Amino acid sequence: MKITDIQTQVMNVPAADGVTPRRNWVFVEVRTDAGITGIGEATTEYHEMAVAAQIESELKPRLLGMDPTDVERIWQLGHRDFWWKRGVVHTSALSGIDQALWDIAGKAAGQPVFKLLGGRARDRIRCYARADLGLGSLEEHAAQALAEGFDAFKHGYGTEVRPFAPESQVSVALEELGRLRRALGSRAALMIDCAGLFTPQTAHRLMGGLAPLELFFVEEPLEQGTVEPYLRLKRDFPQMRLAAGERWMTRWDCREWFERQAVDVCQVDICHTGGISELMKVAHCAEVYGIAVAPHNPYGPVALAAAAHAAAAMQNFLILEHCRLRPWFEQVQKVAVPIRGGYIEVDELARRPGLGVELDMELVRSRPHRPLPAGRHVDPLGGTGLY
Repeated sequence: MKITDIQTQVMNVPAADGVTPRRNWVFVEVRTDAGITGIGEATTEYHEMAVAAQIESELKPRLLGMDPTDVERIWQLGHRDFWWKRGVVHTSALSGIDQALWDIAGKAAGQPVFKLLGGRARDRIRCYARADLGLGSLEEHAAQALAEGFDAFKHGYGTEVRPFAPESQVSVALEELGRLRRALGSRAALMIDCAGLFTPQTAHRLMGGLAPLELFFVEEPLEQGTVEPYLRLKRDFPQMRLAAGERWMTRWDCREWFERQAVDVCQVDICHTGGISELMKVAHCAEVYGIAVAPHNPYGPVALAAAAHAAAAMQNFLILEHCRLRPWFEQVQKVAVPIRGGYIEVDELARRPGLGVELDMELVRSRPHRPLPAGRHVDPLGGTGLY
C-alpha cells in the first residue's frame, strides 16, 4: 500500500452566537492506492493556513509513495528531515498526518486504533464539559452539563476585567468558581483554566482562594517560560494538582518539567505535540514520574476520536476535554464519536476499524477559513505581555 495524495480542508465554526468565528478545524486526508483514506486533525488557532501549507508544500512531497502503515518511520522522517523540528506549525502538521496514518493502519488491519497501541487499559474514558453553549449564566451551563451526564466541568479565569489587571481578575475568578462549585455540588469535578495570565504573586493568591473549593486541577496559573515558579506553587500548595502543557511540542519540550516534577497533570494536545504516536510516548515518559495525562482537546471530532483511542490504551490517563461547539460538532459527523453521558465507552470504540469517525466533507468545504478575533489582553497602561 502506498500514499497517493494528502489534502487539507479547513472548516470555520462559529461561536454559540452563530456569527463570531470560534474555530477553524483543520482536517487532513491521506489517500492510498488501496482505496483506504485516513483522516486526522491539525487544528491550530491563528496558524491554520500555515499548517495547511506546511502539510501540502513540505510534508506531502516527502510522503508520496511511502507505505502509510510505516507510521513510526514517517513520524521520524517528519521530525528529523527538517532543520526546525518543534515549532507549533510543523508539529501540528505532523500531528494531523500521524492521526490519519493510524486511521489507515486500523482500517487495513480491521482493528480499532487502540488495539494497535497495545489494547485497552480501561473500559471508559471520562470527559469534561466547558461553557461552550452560549447559555445565560454559569449556573445554566453547570445544570446543562449535569443533565447531559457530565460529572466534570472546566471554567476559565472568569469574565475578563478590562483593562486586564491580574489582581482584580483573581477576585472575579474566585467569585465565579465559587458559584460553579455551588451549582455543580460537591461530587462533580471542577477545574479552572488560567491561560497562563497571572503573575507569581497573584497566582499564589488565586491558589489560596481556590483551595477550599477542592478543584480537580488548576491549569496554567502561570506562563510556562520557566519551571521555578511552578515549583514554588507546588511547594506551597501540595494538596492541589497543577496542570500545564497544551503548548508543549513533543517529549523534548516535556523533559525538564517531568524530571523536575513541576506539574501533576500533563496536558499535551494530540493536534500539536506530534499526534497519536507522540502523545503515547509523552504519556509513557510521564508515567515514570507519577504524572497523569489529561489531553488538551478543545477542537473537532477527529481530534476527540484520536485522543479517545490514545486514552483507551494509556495507563496514566486522567480525563479528556470535550468542546461542544453545537450544532457543527454533531452535524459534520456522518459516523460520530460515541460520547454519551460524559463518557466514551471503549467497547463502542472497538466496533469500528481505525479511528471510527467519518465526516461530511461537503459540509467541511462549504465553510471556508475565517480569521479568528485577536486574543489580546491590554493592561491599564496600554501594554501587553507579561504582567
